[in-house]
Amino acid sequence: MTVLRSLWRIFTSWGRLVAASGLVGVTFTHSLEYPGKSLEKGAHDVRAVVDYVRANADKYNVDRDRIRLIAYSAGGPMLSLAMNGEMPFVRCLIGFYDFMDVQQSDYRKTETPEILKTFSPITYLQKDPSKIPPLFIGRAGRDEVPTMDDSIDRFVHEALAKNAAVTLANHPQGVHSFDNQNDDERSREIIRNAIAFMKLHLHAAGG
Repeated sequence: MTVLRSLWRIFTSWGRLVAASGLVGVTFTHSLEYPGKSLEKGAHDVRAVVDYVRANADKYNVDRDRIRLIAYSAGGPMLSLAMNGEMPFVRCLIGFYDFMDVQQSDYRKTETPEILKTFSPITYLQKDPSKIPPLFIGRAGRDEVPTMDDSIDRFVHEALAKNAAVTLANHPQGVHSFDNQNDDERSREIIRNAIAFMKLHLHAAGG
């Protein structure tokens, strides 16, 4: 089961693609507002939808113990929820043009340093990387969002140093939201690879 971050058209399209690929895609709306003070509210919503779907797994024909989380852009901090070992049922993570460290982002205008650290995925590389599920990152080489690529680059550098299970797919000409904005073969290749990554880790989970 794949949990996506919004009901915007691009994300419902992702949900349909995931479903067409033989998986289950769940899209929903949450309270995250960049750069508003909303990280804790957004996390509450993500936990709620995961809990709801797991509690209703039979109704929706999903495996409650094989979940993948996908986040985009400023939603990257939500991936941190599955990086501390408290969600063992999350088998892998997908991040497309995500903030992997919000301690240098505009969230600094509204959130405390403690909250920024808690919701920065890079923090969990510095704790126990073995608790982080396999992670696929789609990077936009020409991302125009300040500090976005820098946060990804520093995360990947740290992940390799800690020997974490991270897969990077870079789109050299990709702008922010390249899966929606760059109609080219590299975008399609990265999307195909992300779907294959999800399937791989579903089967690797034992089925």
